[in-house]
Amino acid sequence: MQIKDKYYALGLAFLFVGVSAFTASHHEMWRDEIQAWLIARDSGSVFELFAHLKYEGHPGLWHLFLMPLTRITHSPVIMQVFHLLIAAITVYLFVRYAPFNLLQKFLFCFGYFVLYEYTILARNYAFGLLLIIVLCMLFKERYKRFIWVGCVLFLLAHTSVHALILTIAVGIALCFEYVCHRCRLSPFTQEGETTADKRAIWIGFILIGIGITTSVLQLMPPSDTGFAVEWKFAYEPEELSKVIKLISHAFLPIPEFSLNFWNKHQLETYAFFQSIQIPFCCLLMLCSVLLLLKRPTALLIYLLAMFGLLVFFYIKYYGSMRHHGFLFITLLMTGWIHKDCPEIDLRPNILNELPQRFFSAFFTFIFICHFIGGITAIVLEHRHVFSYGKQVAEYLQENDMQDMQMVGEIDYAASTIVGYLQKDQIYYVHGSRYGSFVKWDDVRMPDADIPDIQVVEEANILQTQTSQDILIIMNRALAPELVVQHNLTLLTELIGSIVDDEGFYLYRMPAP
Repeated sequence: MQIKDKYYALGLAFLFVGVSAFTASHHEMWRDEIQAWLIARDSGSVFELFAHLKYEGHPGLWHLFLMPLTRITHSPVIMQVFHLLIAAITVYLFVRYAPFNLLQKFLFCFGYFVLYEYTILARNYAFGLLLIIVLCMLFKERYKRFIWVGCVLFLLAHTSVHALILTIAVGIALCFEYVCHRCRLSPFTQEGETTADKRAIWIGFILIGIGITTSVLQLMPPSDTGFAVEWKFAYEPEELSKVIKLISHAFLPIPEFSLNFWNKHQLETYAFFQSIQIPFCCLLMLCSVLLLLKRPTALLIYLLAMFGLLVFFYIKYYGSMRHHGFLFITLLMTGWIHKDCPEIDLRPNILNELPQRFFSAFFTFIFICHFIGGITAIVLEHRHVFSYGKQVAEYLQENDMQDMQMVGEIDYAASTIVGYLQKDQIYYVHGSRYGSFVKWDDVRMPDADIPDIQVVEEANILQTQTSQDILIIMNRALAPELVVQHNLTLLTELIGSIVDDEGFYLYRMPAP
């Protein structure tokens, strides 16, 4: 059986790589993908990297992996290849070792988050998912390999703020389990094995604590930060409802079948589903809790992580589908490890039987929805352009314009072009300064669009200083009267992308 499992895992991993590699080759990276690449590329040292990351709201493990790649080549395509490798390893390990049936494993591999958000889009979340899979593999013999568990959780805390929340939940639950059961043999001895070395266990807990602490220190923003600066503690029923609905987004991620499908949900286009969405989310939570009720450690991890993530989405940053996916990852992780946790007897007896009866059906339903979402996203990714940054870079190279002085507005959209052009820097009107990646400080605020007249005036100043033609890159059309008044030429417009604000208008401002 193990040999068959190995071959099935290899076959499914190769199929996954084929589908995802073909799709990734047609995927135009957008600003968030390029932002990480540019930060890693343009940081002269690790210390400078972490100084830049203070404005990002994420710890720096992903960027540390990217730094050596940027020294090999300035083409961000290598990041996609590396990211695909991470996803392929994740899929293989899941199929090889996860306690789900063959159908569930297949559906998972081609589900929305695994196939699309955490494979095609090259971000820091994929490495977090890989580490969670490794953690699940270690969990059965966690007290024999607790130093390794500590190492994995140390790294996991540095992949994203959402993975940090999950790390805290796991750390608290393991500490609770250890304290509550250290005088018993049950969780620490399995099939006659001796009690694990306490020193190794404490080293593991110290690693977890250091990982959480250092990640939190990285995430503390500087005083001049300009992104997501507010905290929302006031009770607002509408906002609370929005956050609760994220459970259905994460558990049933079926995107809307349209050009701008990304971060939109097909089920929410139906009035009936909207009317029952809150009760349905509560039902999903109730089912999850019932499945884990006999296993207090898994249940505690689940409740702490879900509560922590939902609170974070409410009080700090609402986020997008890639962030909400950690609600699903929490369910997946606890569903994997729950049988490796200490078990208790419940009364009435039906509560003991429910998990065994409905566990498989519940996860099959969830995985089917993810599979539908994944295939939908892949089809739409092939059908539409994700971002026109790549095409603009190719247009400029084909017309030998890549060395022109460039003015970009909005900076976060134009930075995509900078990455694909492999250009050192351009002039950003937000902040009135040169740069490659976006620095989210209060100098570039407000985040609203800069008036067209200011864009043209700053381009004029730059033209006077350099005595060269200026290329103005906009993600909206300039006012016609400004185009005529300043003798601008519209070179091309590339619009209608999945990311709707990453279509571009290119204007040439001739030198006097």
